[in-house]
Amino acid sequence: MATQTLRKMVQGEAYQIVLLQLMGVVMLAVLSLVLNGTRSGFSVLMGGLAYGLPNLIFVWRVFRYVGASQITQFVTAFFIGEIVKLILSAVLFLMIVKYLPISLLSVLIGFAGAIVLFWVVCFWIFSKKKTSCKET
Repeated sequence: MATQTLRKMVQGEAYQIVLLQLMGVVMLAVLSLVLNGTRSGFSVLMGGLAYGLPNLIFVWRVFRYVGASQITQFVTAFFIGEIVKLILSAVLFLMIVKYLPISLLSVLIGFAGAIVLFWVVCFWIFSKKKTSCKET
């Protein structure tokens, strides 16, 4: 029972991070759309999704394992998941560049933006948690 509660809590936080990352990508794409036009906005969105969607799959696959009894499965799933995420991101990026009418610079901005947003969101969420822990 406690493991189920822990799993839901950990999965919820991981999904929250990815959701906020994807929301940031959409905001970046809208900003690019307003400033540089349709092609640029679409390109930023596609570049961001090339990193964000594999990240979502990573969270779905890896964060099934929580608790001390599942540490081996978690570590194994984490490393395999990270490899799959990187390969999938690269394949998506290449498909976007090859087959879609995009601006390469904007795709790169969206891709890099998604990576940076992931770390910014993590820092924000975990620093917020640390502050609330100090207050109690």
